Amino acid sequence: DARPPLQEVYDLRTRCFGRLRHLLWFNFLAYWSTVAYCMYTTSLRAAVVGMKATPPLEAWLLSILVLGTQGTIEIAACICLARPARLSGQPGSGFSPWDCAAWSVGLGARLSILLDAQCLTLMRQGSDVLFLISTGTFIFAIVIFVLGIQLRLLCGLCCTRDNYTYDKPDLFFKGRDAHGMLQGVPLTPAITRPDEDVSVVDVTASGDLDGPLRPVRGAPSNVIKLTNCAHLSDLGMLHSVLMRLYVPIDCKETQEFVVSASSFSRCFCEDVVQCGMKFFFLMDCGLNPLVLVSLFISALQAVASCLHSSSPSWDLPDVRNGEDGDA
Repeated sequence: DARPPLQEVYDLRTRCFGRLRHLLWFNFLAYWSTVAYCMYTTSLRAAVVGMKATPPLEAWLLSILVLGTQGTIEIAACICLARPARLSGQPGSGFSPWDCAAWSVGLGARLSILLDAQCLTLMRQGSDVLFLISTGTFIFAIVIFVLGIQLRLLCGLCCTRDNYTYDKPDLFFKGRDAHGMLQGVPLTPAITRPDEDVSVVDVTASGDLDGPLRPVRGAPSNVIKLTNCAHLSDLGMLHSVLMRLYVPIDCKETQEFVVSASSFSRCFCEDVVQCGMKFFFLMDCGLNPLVLVSLFISALQAVASCLHSSSPSWDLPDVRNGEDGDA
């Protein structure tokens, strides 16, 4: 039989899935609490100093602490997720430069939103028109389509029958369709061939999250929901590791579409508009270090996110050697 072997499909064990779910909830609460606090403290400073105001020292320290903690925990979680695949001898299980690029893009996206929120308080002091446009853009692109989607995906992680994803807006309220499809793949056993056995990888000896892998016969729903939530939470390295090691080939094309659609929509609906508003603020209202730094980071993040999302993060297995050998 010259047919290439299908990729082994694994899903996360319940305990590992629960710990990653707690990690994503902690990331959500810590990050958005920091955004709200920094925005509040900067508004108090701007009310006193005016358009030349900069965030207070405690806001800077809190931002560094939260972003640094997020990045460190993300790296640690990715190491734990990659260890079982590395012990089982799976090719491509180690870290790659792509993972570092994904980590940097995710950090830049979180930092860009944090600075954009603080710049709104300065634009309120400078120009009503700039403040109105910037606030409307921030509410539409960030509050609704970032904060709202993150919260909806996190709620879906707490419900096993919830299959809402970014590319299925019709499931936003009902959570599950009538045909039981997830990422275009039936939830019924339909991936492996009848004459093939699904091998079980023994990873319990590694002591990593009590062995996070378990064999499944359908689409790995836990992995797919975690991958969607990690990307929309701007945890790029976690998303990259899950995509490369855990998401089956059948579902990767949809994941690439989610990455491209969300990245380009945020770039043109948020980053480009906010860059224009910050530029006009600097021209009309004077130089402000916070707005200048935010302008540079937003422009750099817009370019980096588009380049990152348009580059393939995975390759199909090369089956030509097997075909040549059979010939």
